[in-house]
Amino acid sequence: MGVPYASLRRRRYRRRLRGNQRGVVAVIGTLLALLVFFALFGVFLTQYLPLWMNENEVAFTNSAEASFAELKSNIDLQTALGSPPVFQTPFTMNSQGVPLIAQPTIGVLSFIPFTPGVFANVSMNPGPGNSHLFWQNVTLGTVSMYLPNRYFTPQMFSYEDDAVVQEQTDTTQILAFPPTLTVNQTGNQIAVTMSLVQLLGNASQVITTGTQQVSSHFVFTQTYASNGTGLPGSLNASFAIGTHYPCAWASYLSQTLSQSNIAASHFALTPSTCIASGGNVVPVSLTLTAISSFTLVFAELNIVAGVGVE
Repeated sequence: MGVPYASLRRRRYRRRLRGNQRGVVAVIGTLLALLVFFALFGVFLTQYLPLWMNENEVAFTNSAEASFAELKSNIDLQTALGSPPVFQTPFTMNSQGVPLIAQPTIGVLSFIPFTPGVFANVSMNPGPGNSHLFWQNVTLGTVSMYLPNRYFTPQMFSYEDDAVVQEQTDTTQILAFPPTLTVNQTGNQIAVTMSLVQLLGNASQVITTGTQQVSSHFVFTQTYASNGTGLPGSLNASFAIGTHYPCAWASYLSQTLSQSNIAASHFALTPSTCIASGGNVVPVSLTLTAISSFTLVFAELNIVAGVGVE
């Protein structure tokens, strides 16, 4: 009786041992599968996700740049034709995200009709019709959009005085889309043409997703032209702008003058190179002396930002 009972106990023990081994193998297999999953998920989070979001934010930046180019184009058309009375420019307010993993980047769209110290001044002597000194001094409204990119470089776009400024840092700025400014020399004749755009309206700021419209309402445009006394070199003119982007404006004006090939004796630019603003308004001034003609195209428009969510 004792031998069969002992054999039965041994068989039961071996079955329990095999069952326990199978349970251990299942647990180890599950742990290994989880380790592989978390390893792959970690690679996704550290390698692929930043690349994916970087591409999303690059596309977002390109979209904002295209919207500012369209806004400037619309305003230039309204200035040149005196119509249509209203143009609307769509602005995409957010980048694409990664579902459940990364939220989209949301832009900040602002319109500020008046900022202390931000101005533009244009003068000519003699003025149109050989009159006395003519000058036009205006505050400059600005349409701006800040892109607080997390994976791509943060960007600021700003439309002021018929120019679109793109800024990454205080000294990394360009006039992505410059204003109308031509300096032509033919023999001893120097002709200068420039535009000046004033934006008016109610201050507004939009932080949202989707698409927002910026409407430009045409008010008026006026052209002022002077040939001095009619003799070559009898006219002096000046342009000054108070701006948070002196690096962009000084670099652009310096390059424009260099490409025009006019003699240095005919102009003075201050500052003549890129300088940091330090968050302050800095004046940039250009004085033109002994030129033959000067034409100013002045336009005024009302801006309404943040209308028309899609």
